[in-house]
Amino acid sequence: MNSKNDAVLRVENLNVGFGAVPAVRGVSLSIDRGQCLALVGESGSGKSVTARSLIGLAGETAEVSAERMELGGESLTGLGRRGWRELRGGKVGFVLQDALVSLDPLRTVGREIEDSLRLRTRLTRAERSRRVLKLLADVGMDDPQLRAGQRSGELSGGLRQRALIASAIALDPALLIADEPTTALDATVQAQILDLLASLRERGTAMLLISHDLAVVGSVADHVAVMTEGRIVEQGPVAQVLGSPQHDYTKKLLRAVPSGHARGARLSGPSIVAGPSAVADTSTVADTSTVAGPSGLSISSSPKAPKPTAADRDLAQPDAGAPVLQATDLAKRFRNPDKTSFTAVDNVSFELAAGETLGLVGESGSGKTTIARIALGLTAPDAGEVRLFGEPWSALPEKERRGRRPLIGTVYQDPLSSFDPRLTVGQTLADAATGGRTLNPRSADEQVEDLLEMVGLPADFARRGPRTLSGGQRQRVAIARALAPRPRILICDEPASALDVSIQAQILDLLDDLQHELGLSYLFISHDLGVVRHMSDRVAVLRRGRIVEQGPAEQLFAAPQHPYTRQLLASSPALEAR
Repeated sequence: MNSKNDAVLRVENLNVGFGAVPAVRGVSLSIDRGQCLALVGESGSGKSVTARSLIGLAGETAEVSAERMELGGESLTGLGRRGWRELRGGKVGFVLQDALVSLDPLRTVGREIEDSLRLRTRLTRAERSRRVLKLLADVGMDDPQLRAGQRSGELSGGLRQRALIASAIALDPALLIADEPTTALDATVQAQILDLLASLRERGTAMLLISHDLAVVGSVADHVAVMTEGRIVEQGPVAQVLGSPQHDYTKKLLRAVPSGHARGARLSGPSIVAGPSAVADTSTVADTSTVAGPSGLSISSSPKAPKPTAADRDLAQPDAGAPVLQATDLAKRFRNPDKTSFTAVDNVSFELAAGETLGLVGESGSGKTTIARIALGLTAPDAGEVRLFGEPWSALPEKERRGRRPLIGTVYQDPLSSFDPRLTVGQTLADAATGGRTLNPRSADEQVEDLLEMVGLPADFARRGPRTLSGGQRQRVAIARALAPRPRILICDEPASALDVSIQAQILDLLDDLQHELGLSYLFISHDLGVVRHMSDRVAVLRRGRIVEQGPAEQLFAAPQHPYTRQLLASSPALEAR
């Protein structure tokens, strides 16, 4: 990739193990000054362990060895705790995915950055203050004086990430390690962070970028290394690897990226329901239509609808000719702690037809989640109304809505926080299916087994707790829980944003399978425009609480009319379909 003399970072034959478990095997890489190398792969592939090993944070139980591990020509092997501490924040900056966790919530942003300068430089207090303001300005923060006096909880996601980057580069590191720095950020903020990283490269900073987002990698990296099962299986210039991949694993990862795929095209092979990756979330992208289930039984790829319940028979039959969900002139204002108010939703109208997916896109704070809560009947609008299957919904008191509530369900971004950790998967699904009513054990077991089969999980998952499941497995259970009352509508709020690319592909294919099998309608919320384009029949674009443009998905993406839509699309990195 580069000559020995130019490399800021040079690693040869890095191996990391935890007891008898090898996590990284034979990894070699090098990064020049001003160059960005991206490590890509799925969870468990060894990306983060590799990065943490380079700064002495692999963990006390980690056994790390390498033929060579050098930073700026100086060996890192044999460093003690003090040596690693001096390296971190000095010659190497580290940016984590979740800035809210990384930044001290009790200290101001300015104090956080100033402390690293106080401990490692001889600058006076006045000089440190000026340096802090310059750093905040350099990372694109508006009004650095104001931001320096705020705590992390007072900042938006994008501003927090900028503050974390400012802290990481405070001492002009030769190498910046960025671990998923743009995950969960909306398209516009993501573009701003990527521009910031590009500007740091132009100043000569070497960069190791860790990401599962191949579109982000394609937009910012010079070289890419693809990891699976602790090994680098392919490495080279980013245009070469992503444009003409040679390894089968790289090809499968690229096929799983939704950007550029036509509506309804499969991302993870002929079938993903109950595929091996679905159950184990391994690093192999599923590509089979049926697989061996528990005890060697074959699990079908076709979703199996749960048996009708008494609750189903009690529901009023919807008007088949009306839109399944109709919002008219919705408005909602909220009051700030200082007693001022802001408009979250302003004169929003849309319709959702039977069997259709309507995508909602927009920046953080644009009103997407408030609209979802109004549609679910969890937040009352200040004006306007929502109708469900042609009948009043938002205007009804909760007592009258209760009988129709099973018609509309939701799938959240982070199911773990919405699961009761004291309940098993089976208990969670049984409660959802019955509204908390007690069933005889055999009937409950049958319903739970049907729901698990429908989302491609074996029946023995009913005995497991939510914390024992992987991210993809938890999301499948979340979908099963949403389907338990047999809804006609699902509101999907970022249902796959935190998942690896192949696990995301499996979840999106599962949602598509279920929609066709069960006739579901989706209100689909996501900051990932590639995912929205892949999943949606129509798209509505939100800005500051108002819908500025809506129409057929392919038409809107191919020829956007509103300036904001064009800006949003221009901000989103994308890979062509492969």
